[in-house]
Amino acid sequence: MNPIVLVVGSFAVMEGVSYAAHRWVMHGIGLVWHRSHHAPARAAFERNDLFPVCFSAVGVLLFALGSLGLDALGWVGVGVTAYGACYLFVHEVYIHHRLPVRVPHLAYLEWLRESHRIHHLSNAEPYGMLLPLVRGEAREPRTTRDPLDRRIPSIHR
Repeated sequence: MNPIVLVVGSFAVMEGVSYAAHRWVMHGIGLVWHRSHHAPARAAFERNDLFPVCFSAVGVLLFALGSLGLDALGWVGVGVTAYGACYLFVHEVYIHHRLPVRVPHLAYLEWLRESHRIHHLSNAEPYGMLLPLVRGEAREPRTTRDPLDRRIPSIHR
C-alpha cells in the first residue's frame, strides 16, 4: 500500500483511538493515574504522564516490526508517532502551558483549548483532542478555577 496513505490514514485513525483511550481507559480503569491531570498541578511530572510512555510503546513496536520487513507497519508507526507529536504540542504546550514556549494564538488551537476546558470543567465530553466533538449534553462545571493552568512555578519564572 502507498506509504502516504498509511501515514495519513493511521494519523486520522489515532483520533478515534485517542478518544477511546481517554474515555474508557483514562476515565475508567486508568483514573488512578489520570486523576492527577484533573487536579491542580503540584509538580513538573504527574502520574498522568505515564500514559504517553505506555502509548509510545505501540509506536516503538510498529517501527520494530517495520524494520523486520513489515514495511507497512513501519509507515503506520510514522502516522501514530506524528499524531503523538501533535497531541504533545496541542495538549501539553498549547493547552496546559506545561513547557515555557510561546505559541501564537490561532483560531483552531483556541477551539481545541476551549473544548478541553469544557472537558476539565465537566469531567465529561469532549474526550477527543484534535477533533473534540461534544456528544450529548454538556454538564455544569464542577469548579471555577482555571482547569487548564498546569504551569509549575519553578519552571515558569
